Amino acid sequence: MGVSGAHTPAEAVCRVDLATLALRGLAAELRARGVEAREDGVFGVVDAGPAARPQRALLRPHRGDLWWWMRWPCQEGLPSALRGVPLTPVTRTSDAARRIVGALTTTAEG
Repeated sequence: MGVSGAHTPAEAVCRVDLATLALRGLAAELRARGVEAREDGVFGVVDAGPAARPQRALLRPHRGDLWWWMRWPCQEGLPSALRGVPLTPVTRTSDAARRIVGALTTTAEG
């Protein structure tokens, strides 16, 4: 960070590069596990599974770092605040992919 606490331009570029690499990495990890995955770098998300009912993973801040979050589809009676849950730090892509695949399996069975 710069002297005033603001991010310098170089830090902002590094953060964008990290996000792009993280999105590509998660999509590749999901595909390696046999799951269809679509990246959206504009919104910082990866949609996994069938396009009609995807499981959405998002890159968002949590505890001062960048984390993978999982977004559940809208369900009647569920408050919107409970629709997103933190999965793992961005560096633990394999763990995030494993949990997403598990959620897709549970959704398909249920």
